[in-house]
Amino acid sequence: MMEAPYPIILNLAKKNVAVIGGGKVAHRKIKKLLLAGVVPTVISPELVANIDQAKINWIQDIYRRKYVEEMDIIIACTNDAQVNDRVKAEATHFQLVNNTSDKTNSDFYNLATLSSDDMFISISTMGKSPSIAKKMKNEIKEWVSKRFHKEFE
Repeated sequence: MMEAPYPIILNLAKKNVAVIGGGKVAHRKIKKLLLAGVVPTVISPELVANIDQAKINWIQDIYRRKYVEEMDIIIACTNDAQVNDRVKAEATHFQLVNNTSDKTNSDFYNLATLSSDDMFISISTMGKSPSIAKKMKNEIKEWVSKRFHKEFE
């Protein structure tokens, strides 16, 4: 667990972002990156069918350090914990890595979020329980939508 997390909202518009892996977890991460205006580089021998190849830069290969040398943010979400650990171990101190198979070996967590044109709400359980964060998000969405007449994505 992170000792002293610092919550921020990042503008990734001019950042190089890589997703290592092409499965269901990668699909969820890619969807959020696309909503943030990022065209991620995805490194994976295969992609699940619902990842739109036209919206990403796909390197159809296994993880190799050379593919991420210029990346600012790296999301390691393969089904091989050793590969995910290697991604984190090989990253420079300038690169932020999210190792989805080991929250204790990550620089950041992803948050459950709600957004509208003028509001952004995020929920975190510090990586301990994504299912509880999702439940909280849905309850907050219902309350805020009724109370403030907001539509959220």
